[in-house]
Amino acid sequence: MNDKRKNNQLSTELGKEIKARHFFSLAFGCIIGVGWITLLGKWLGEAGPLGALLAFAGGALLIMIIALCYAEVATLLPAAGGEVVYAYEIYRTKASYIVGWFLTLSFIVTLSFEAISAGWIVSTLLPGIEGKNLYGLGGEPVQLGTLLIGLGGMALLFYLNYRGLKSAAVFQEILTYGLLIVSFVFISAGLIWGKTSNLQPLFSKADSGSIISGIISVFIMTPFMLSGFEVIPQTIEEKSAGVSLKLAGKVILFSIGAAALFYLLVILSASMVMPWKKLVPLELPAAGAFEGAFRSPLMAKLVLCAGLCGIVTTWNTCFIVATRIIFALGRARIIPPAFSRIHPIFRSPFVSVVFVAVMGSLGVFLGKGAIVPVVNVAGASIAFAYGATCFVFIKLRLVRPAQHRPYRVPGGIFTGILGLLSCIFMVFLALYQPYVKSKSPFPIEWVIIVVWSILGVLFWFFARKFRIQVSEKKRYRLILGESSLLNNSKEEDN
Repeated sequence: MNDKRKNNQLSTELGKEIKARHFFSLAFGCIIGVGWITLLGKWLGEAGPLGALLAFAGGALLIMIIALCYAEVATLLPAAGGEVVYAYEIYRTKASYIVGWFLTLSFIVTLSFEAISAGWIVSTLLPGIEGKNLYGLGGEPVQLGTLLIGLGGMALLFYLNYRGLKSAAVFQEILTYGLLIVSFVFISAGLIWGKTSNLQPLFSKADSGSIISGIISVFIMTPFMLSGFEVIPQTIEEKSAGVSLKLAGKVILFSIGAAALFYLLVILSASMVMPWKKLVPLELPAAGAFEGAFRSPLMAKLVLCAGLCGIVTTWNTCFIVATRIIFALGRARIIPPAFSRIHPIFRSPFVSVVFVAVMGSLGVFLGKGAIVPVVNVAGASIAFAYGATCFVFIKLRLVRPAQHRPYRVPGGIFTGILGLLSCIFMVFLALYQPYVKSKSPFPIEWVIIVVWSILGVLFWFFARKFRIQVSEKKRYRLILGESSLLNNSKEEDN
């Protein structure tokens, strides 16, 4: 009987194999991605080089404030699921589900974004591989070759994640450091041989003559472009014994700082190698800039190879995060418990892995025309989850001020309030700016969010029979798993 109970307990316990360097490669690799290649022209066209630099610097500052809150809460509640766990700690089941549902949206659409971008980059590296046009969406063709590349990449990541987080983390580490090495070459070339005169004019002006709207347009993308650090809170339950909680919190902040510096250097170096206005109409401006300036197709391919590494690192990490969110909801019996099932050999949440792979693959069929709306929707969803975490941080500081915190944020509640206000501001901009720019009174971003909300309500009612099977006390123990630091005090509260 005891053995049976022990086996049941182990069935929802994840492996413990992640080292500090894995945390960095997972977070940094996820943050960087491929947006710096596919969206650089949009950033420069909207804001100009200095405007884009200011937008990213401002976005990075706000994200760092938010990440401070994450570092404290994540080390206080080190359980798979991250924001799902934090929302439950304070506001119980409904809030936990809402946060988890919209987080799932953000990461699944990001999976699709990376898959689409992978096909785009590979077809540029290997002309002709894109194949025939199948159909068109959003003014862009969806081609057979790029579609198969995206789906093939999704299948590879499914295999790696099915076999456990260690396999995915080692794969991530190789690609992340490959990205850094290759990027160092072309960024250095741009900064050394580029010309500051190519940065003129420093700002891009709207028809009204304003430079502010363009900077705001780039700024609202920064939650998406700098997201990915939350992979550490999502996987902190799987840290190895040699990694302290405080060190994990520090890695969160370091990964954001390193990624923000990367973006700033890419914008600056690409804008210096040739007049930036010539970059804006190029299909892939980062690659075009270095190819044109150095008259070297090899330099362009080097940039694209770095971009391909970035795609796969973000793709892989988003896959990991999405599965942990679904796993946490399943383990807490908020959704069907089948999603929390652990593979007996690989210790991976294999049912959640299958679900995320299928949902992410569906988005690949939307093609390049969906990229900008996907970025905006993901940005709004992520900023919403960030805000929820900042709110939890403030609440925990108020109700448990004396509790030991492995990582303690300087500034206390004031830092949390700044983070929360930043999140509210980012959500507002992410939803309002598409309305301003859209010719439709109901932008596609709003449509996606409304449809996802309706699906969320339906799924909530469908899963009711699983929720009522456990008490809130038991749900608390389930959602925190073996990593609860507050279990004793929580049970006393109940």
